[in-house]
Amino acid sequence: GIANPYIDAEIMKLAIEAFKKLGLDVVIKLNNRKVLSAIAQIIDAPNKLTDITTAIDKLDKIGIDKVVDELLNRDLTKEKIEFILPIINLSGSNIDRINSLNSTLGENEDGAAGIKELQTIIDHLENLELNSKIVIDQSLARGLNYYTGAIIEVTADDVEIGSVCGGGRYDDLTCIFGLPDTSGVCISFGA
Repeated sequence: GIANPYIDAEIMKLAIEAFKKLGLDVVIKLNNRKVLSAIAQIIDAPNKLTDITTAIDKLDKIGIDKVVDELLNRDLTKEKIEFILPIINLSGSNIDRINSLNSTLGENEDGAAGIKELQTIIDHLENLELNSKIVIDQSLARGLNYYTGAIIEVTADDVEIGSVCGGGRYDDLTCIFGLPDTSGVCISFGA
């Protein structure tokens, strides 16, 4: 199987449409596992990818200082953390964020592939004119190692109830169930 960001975008469209029927305005947060992998590779810590993603995924819950403490406790140096922080704190429009990612991670093979997938998804969703907020969020990791591409989280725009939907792309997961070479993308709803 091969990742298909158009299918990933269509899954997000389904989530947006479901929440519109429920009368709930949502924000779609989007990241890509390849981008996170590129960060770990560039700081010469590919074996720390899970440690990095687990820590940064807590940014909204525990704040930046505690994320830094957690990264330090996972044996990342201050220099490596100083490389990570501007990436997970990107601001501006999605185009600004894509441009920043390109300048920082675009020379890395995984980084370039992940950025291209993010751009394809954003472009496709904008063409669908869904009128929902779609935000690239580099702190989004969902803490699950089986994602291989898009990482998706949906939050209510005007209600503080946390995530109401999440999921992502997985290209290797079915292999453990005896079904090799089958990629997929999924989302689950909940509150």
